[in-house]
Amino acid sequence: MTAELTVGITDLLTFTIIHSVQKVTGFKIIRMSITNDTQELLVNSQQIRPTEPLEYRAIGRLWGRYIPSSDLIYQGQLITADGVMLETNLAKRASILVQQSQLDLSLEYLWTVYPRTPFKDSPTLLRVTLTNLRTPKEYTDSVKTELQLLADNFSVQGLVVYQDLEQGIVEVKIHRKPRRESEPAKDFQLRLLGFLPSNSIKKFWNFSVRRVGTSLVIQSGECIKLEPREQSSTSDTSTNTTEDTTLAY
Repeated sequence: MTAELTVGITDLLTFTIIHSVQKVTGFKIIRMSITNDTQELLVNSQQIRPTEPLEYRAIGRLWGRYIPSSDLIYQGQLITADGVMLETNLAKRASILVQQSQLDLSLEYLWTVYPRTPFKDSPTLLRVTLTNLRTPKEYTDSVKTELQLLADNFSVQGLVVYQDLEQGIVEVKIHRKPRRESEPAKDFQLRLLGFLPSNSIKKFWNFSVRRVGTSLVIQSGECIKLEPREQSSTSDTSTNTTEDTTLAY
């Protein structure tokens, strides 16, 4: 059974939502596709995808120039290709690359990032942690163009804990598995723009997301609703994936 619903967020965003339901190996899957009628958003063929069905994750790629602060090289700003300035810090791997690889920080690079959306009263709508970057041997214009096409796409997967059906706001809880047994879990919530079916709260969703300015806009999504006998399995889901996706800030 398939249903189609058209809803509006403001004059800026109008989405078409299509969702269907089917049974797959003990899970109930709700597939949803979203298109933006007022702004064409590129969706590349190399999207970052989860490696586990119930893997909590929030990771993406950004093209931009990193400017460290005058005091600390691992804190600063990332200036994206469209001129947006994002508060930024470097994870351990990226910090080593920046300090030891003699990078030319006047150039733009393709960065792998972890996104965060601070609380509503924060002046910052989006901040990122840079975890890795691509440094091709030949940095030609064609190579730069190929890398730029990979930018601004994010993979977000977690538990929907809040949605505003009028403003088109969705908040997703991301569970960060501690690296050591003695460490407590550090969960956080990521704020997305888009519309879901009204009964989506407390369900596990996989989203393809695109950065638009300082907002993370849902492009498509898949809802995985666990059968009652398997609900406990989400609590032990790992955040480790094959493309540097361990959530470590």
